[in-house]
Amino acid sequence: MVTDILQARLFVLLVLPISWCFEALIIVRGGVRELGPPWLVALMCITGGISILLRLIFKSGFADAGFQLGLRRYYVYAIALPPVLALLEGFICAVLDIRRFSLVAPEMLVRMSGIALSVLGLGVVGALGEEVGWRGFLLPKLVSSGARHPYLVTGMVWAAWHLPLIAFGGFYKTDNPLLLALVYGIGVLAMSFLIAELRMRSGSVWVAATVHAAHNFFFQFGVPALILTARGSRSALWDTVGGDTGLSVAALYAGAYFALLHAFRRREGTKER
Repeated sequence: MVTDILQARLFVLLVLPISWCFEALIIVRGGVRELGPPWLVALMCITGGISILLRLIFKSGFADAGFQLGLRRYYVYAIALPPVLALLEGFICAVLDIRRFSLVAPEMLVRMSGIALSVLGLGVVGALGEEVGWRGFLLPKLVSSGARHPYLVTGMVWAAWHLPLIAFGGFYKTDNPLLLALVYGIGVLAMSFLIAELRMRSGSVWVAATVHAAHNFFFQFGVPALILTARGSRSALWDTVGGDTGLSVAALYAGAYFALLHAFRRREGTKER
């Protein structure tokens, strides 16, 4: 029987080169802005597809995949945290005059409703495609095998998976793509800890997918396109300080993770008494 740690290693050895090749294809064909969201969704589903294939090949089953709905209270965190953190990011960027609070015009809101539904729908599919691989396969395999720092390892692999497309895929407009890729990696790593904690406590990959999809919607569309529509005098700092994974986002997710961890442990201590 193939051990869990060996399955985790094989997963990483397959996912990264296959995904990077697909990202290279996106880059040489004009980048994300040229090809559009469907290509991103296809990329995001590679991780889940490989994880399911490995489970079938090794006949390891799906008991640890987290396909059960899990505890309902964790969906509250999964749905509520991303918009709250996105609004806090907006406040930080407004104080720094990177972006300014300016609501989109009502007539534009009606026109953008179709775009919003499309972004949300594709985001849910893509987030689930990723999470079935990251927190539905890699994370539980690392945990069950007793690997050291499973949250950190999962986050680092997840960050590395993004880097070629972030640096060279035209997803962001920047004069320093490598710096932006590094900042993006830090943001993804901080976000990964919170998603992993909710995934393991809830026992459900659906909770992880909910956080992921909510983050993408509110940080990439909801707040910047509908609320923070005016540029400030320091708007060039948006992607590195704000954006969907800038430094302020990393700090907010790190803070949220430690706050939740403290609350969960305090609740557990109260129950024991």
